[in-house]
Amino acid sequence: MGVIEYLVMATLRMGIPVALTAAGACLSERTGVLNIGLEGMMSMGAFVAVAGSYLTGNPWIGVLFAILAGVAMSAIHGFVTIVCGGAMGVSAQALVLLATGFCSVGLQLVFNSIGVSAQVNNISTTEFLRPIPVIGEYLADLSPIVYIAFLILFGVHYLLYKTPVGLRMQACGEHPRAADTAGVNVNRLRFLGVLISGALGGLGGAFLSVGSMNLFQEGMIAGRGYLAVGAVIMGRWTPVGAFAASLCFGFFDALQLYLQSIPNAPIPSQFVQMIPYVASLLVLTFTMKNATGPAASGKSYSTIAGTK
Repeated sequence: MGVIEYLVMATLRMGIPVALTAAGACLSERTGVLNIGLEGMMSMGAFVAVAGSYLTGNPWIGVLFAILAGVAMSAIHGFVTIVCGGAMGVSAQALVLLATGFCSVGLQLVFNSIGVSAQVNNISTTEFLRPIPVIGEYLADLSPIVYIAFLILFGVHYLLYKTPVGLRMQACGEHPRAADTAGVNVNRLRFLGVLISGALGGLGGAFLSVGSMNLFQEGMIAGRGYLAVGAVIMGRWTPVGAFAASLCFGFFDALQLYLQSIPNAPIPSQFVQMIPYVASLLVLTFTMKNATGPAASGKSYSTIAGTK
């Protein structure tokens, strides 16, 4: 495989889990709810997907379990922040800690191991595409979740900008009092946005564990949930922009993997491994200038409305 082919394939593998999570985060933040707990939702999704595949022998069931796990965690976040009016940042970080502990204990209960699971059935290839002339070999080497991700991108964009529900969700994030006055149930739509973000976060985690690998390892998310939050900002809170930003992060990750594969490379591997993180910081530094999110993002509706 040539350099270009390798970088394209690796960019998709590295960027898609972040892109899926960022697409969900766009919906959540557009409704006004910050969800920086995506790291925990991805971790939970990655573990549950492997556990589901291990217990049933079917990786697709594992993916379904991962989505449901993400929804469950986001429901907790929604209840604490939307229903109870709790601090969004505190709730999100608590979920990250919850997921870390749950996965650690779950590894011992399900796999009787510490740090890493047993190997399970996965869905890392799409074999029915292999007979396609010229490009079939490359298309087949990608997980079906990659193609599902592009469909989800279209669906999220269409929902947010082309449907009455999406326009109302945006109104909840910009001026919830006005939306409420117009008869919109602000908290219900905010809850919907949070649940979708959890579902896509769980799917993003499942991609890492059964979509590109065949096991779960503690720490395998490696900050991708936080990168998804950065991708939302870099993409100006739009699904397409966040998706593109995620693939940008994926490219730098793919680049450092390629550079490490070069024999006798003059650059120390420790510096090469820094590339995706340094590049992400630089990109965010230059793109966050004048970046303005939804006006009511991070604020509970009761606080804005002045009511309890």
